[in-house]
Amino acid sequence: MVTIKDIAKKAGVSPSTVSRVVKDHDGISLVTKQRIRKIMAEMNYTPNVAARNLVTNKSYTIGLVIKSAVHEHELNPFITEVTLGVSESCRERGFSTLSTSKQDDENLVVEVQDLINSCQVDGFILLYSKENDAVTNYLRSIDFPFVVIGKDIMNLNDSIYIDNDNELASYSLTNHLLKKGFKDIRIINDSDVFAVAKDRISGFIRALEENNIDLTNKVIDISEGISTLEDALKDLIENERPDLLLTMDGLFNAKVLSKLYQLDIKVPKDMATATFNDSPLTAFASPPQTTVDIYPRDLGMEAGKKILDLINDPECLKINITIPTKVIERESTRRTTDD
Repeated sequence: MVTIKDIAKKAGVSPSTVSRVVKDHDGISLVTKQRIRKIMAEMNYTPNVAARNLVTNKSYTIGLVIKSAVHEHELNPFITEVTLGVSESCRERGFSTLSTSKQDDENLVVEVQDLINSCQVDGFILLYSKENDAVTNYLRSIDFPFVVIGKDIMNLNDSIYIDNDNELASYSLTNHLLKKGFKDIRIINDSDVFAVAKDRISGFIRALEENNIDLTNKVIDISEGISTLEDALKDLIENERPDLLLTMDGLFNAKVLSKLYQLDIKVPKDMATATFNDSPLTAFASPPQTTVDIYPRDLGMEAGKKILDLINDPECLKINITIPTKVIERESTRRTTDD
């Protein structure tokens, strides 16, 4: 079995240097870390994680908390891409990840408490932001390291937040669609609990107001069981079919496209569609969807870097980082002379 001494001998360094690389010690240069890690990979060296954890009193694991209202998170490309980004950042520094999600806040807090009390995690990344969040409040109360992928709603400036400017993204997409000649645009909201939905609605409304468009019935809300998606779409189609329907994310957009197909509505001929969170789900939809790329893997990578920085230095600067977005136009909003 390959040992630290074997790695040290090949690298021409002391065993203590290799040990500090395994622990991701700040006193070792990045160049040295990369060189030694490459040798570790070549020699198929695997650190004794259990022994390391006993010595350092660390689990070398980051917990990912997925918003409890997402019942289909395992199907959501956003969650997948963010998780990949986090894992990539953490793996480079010797950390692994685990995910947790519950259907209600109370059980989610209990799960987080159990992970902390059993010393299974050194910090958390929350993949959502919402007002008066039970998990966020708990982590703040015990001063446990966490980073949020989302907006600093309370403007407390006491935590690290990684986010897009979702209001600007929605504003830009709506203006893009208005310039293409879509006059009657509606946005359908399936969850107004989270900051991202509120910001996207806000940006949508701001674009309409600046273009002197009446806001009546422009926001279709099914977030509180006001109506089912099918009923909302039937009512929309039968009474005042809009030019374009905008949805909050790619997963919900897929459900909308399915319902429109069942209702014999052709996209974009009968009604155009657009959404947020670009992924294979939107790129390979029928038709491919115009969307906003929010770069979820970059969100995850930045969050991974920052939670490890915070664990190593609890007094590090608490900042908000904004990842840019980009509108991607596809067939779902393209008009032809035959329309």
